[in-house]
Amino acid sequence: MSITASPDTNTEADEMADYSSDEFQPTEHADIVEAFSNAVREAGAVGGRIFPCVVFKQGRRTMVSTSFPLLFIRRHVVSESAEKGGSPRERTNRPLIPEHAKSIHQYLLANPADYILPPVTLNTDSMPSLHVQKASGAPTRLGYIVVHDGTRFHVTDGQHRLAALAGYSQGRTHVPGALSDNAKLAEDGLAVLIVIESDRARIQQDFADAAQTKQIPASLLAVYNTREPVNQVLARITEESKLLHGRIDEVGKTLPKASQKLFLLNQIRGMVKSLLFGDYALAEDTLSRMAATRLATQEQRDEFVTETLIMLGVLTELMQPWSEIAQLPTSGSGADKIVALREKFVNLTATGINVIGTVVYEINRQTTDPEQRAAYYRKLATEIKWQRSADIWANNVVVPDGKHGKIATNRGPVSAAVRNVKRAIGLIVEAEAASTAGAPSEATVPDQYRLNDTGAQLAGPSQN
Repeated sequence: MSITASPDTNTEADEMADYSSDEFQPTEHADIVEAFSNAVREAGAVGGRIFPCVVFKQGRRTMVSTSFPLLFIRRHVVSESAEKGGSPRERTNRPLIPEHAKSIHQYLLANPADYILPPVTLNTDSMPSLHVQKASGAPTRLGYIVVHDGTRFHVTDGQHRLAALAGYSQGRTHVPGALSDNAKLAEDGLAVLIVIESDRARIQQDFADAAQTKQIPASLLAVYNTREPVNQVLARITEESKLLHGRIDEVGKTLPKASQKLFLLNQIRGMVKSLLFGDYALAEDTLSRMAATRLATQEQRDEFVTETLIMLGVLTELMQPWSEIAQLPTSGSGADKIVALREKFVNLTATGINVIGTVVYEINRQTTDPEQRAAYYRKLATEIKWQRSADIWANNVVVPDGKHGKIATNRGPVSAAVRNVKRAIGLIVEAEAASTAGAPSEATVPDQYRLNDTGAQLAGPSQN
């Protein structure tokens, strides 16, 4: 399979079969046995292969759904990627993104016995031979497609998946695919949807139509993607914490003002990042790499969950308004008190739990003694005034705006708030205080480092 743009693409385009997919019809037979027999005879005559398939129409076009062995795909599927700086109209595929292909390649190698590749969409520029059972008006029909050595399939959607499998060119270098790195993958197959289409413009439109998907909210992705060790510990923490259980929005992208939930799951995930590495906005690739070491074993994950639940237990028992909320129902009458409390307390915002997570990270770095840690947790709960009106938040994470102020979410104010809290509970020494006195204020932090209240970076380079 070629993943690079072919230099003679224009010539190939001129030679593409001139037929209308709207008019294409498969060969019909009295029954499926006759269809199979004729497909076998044709394959034998031309040295081809037959594949069982389902034939159907969408609109006026004929579609074929089947699966191909991965090695077959490498030989018979062609990708014609547009070149950067060139015209994508002259090729059937967008420019290949090597980093995207590489990430899929690494995923396949890391999960050889437990991976999933969604179906790819292909088109063909030569009339395929389809044998089906005659069934007038049926929306779907079983059949057989005959593929010979000259049959070529082109990628409509899925070129990065196929590049990860078969390899691709990056500059003058050929990057081997997962099929070369793991011979066992040759025993696997991939579902394909074949569109009988020869018109390049319609093929490109098919790609654009297939790309109309909605991105999964970060919170929901954290629920589903349990391959990531961070998400594994996150699930246990939210499930086993008295405060968080039943009070986390695991679906939403933003938390409505009237929500009875305490936090988004992605906001708690930001706190977990802080607890692990002291950085609530750690870039995802860096997080995955670091967590693979920090949470590599079940024992490490169990230890981290236990430590976190102990800390949350102390804060839930002693810190306002967490202690009050823990006594409320998780929904319905009574739970609506959370709405008013959220307007008054810093520790009911993403910024507040990021401050907590970062301070606890520093506590746990300074001492491994459980009693000393618990003493600091109690100070964090009882000696810090978490109301937005408290002086400790002035000129850092609480910006004057309306009755209760507005919460700042970028790094400068959060770092200043963390220093104030560390100093208040006796965790920061004077030398450290002096060395951080010149930290950037909110006004001097560049926009690319600003964060929204879900803990997501708005723009700019990753924070490593």
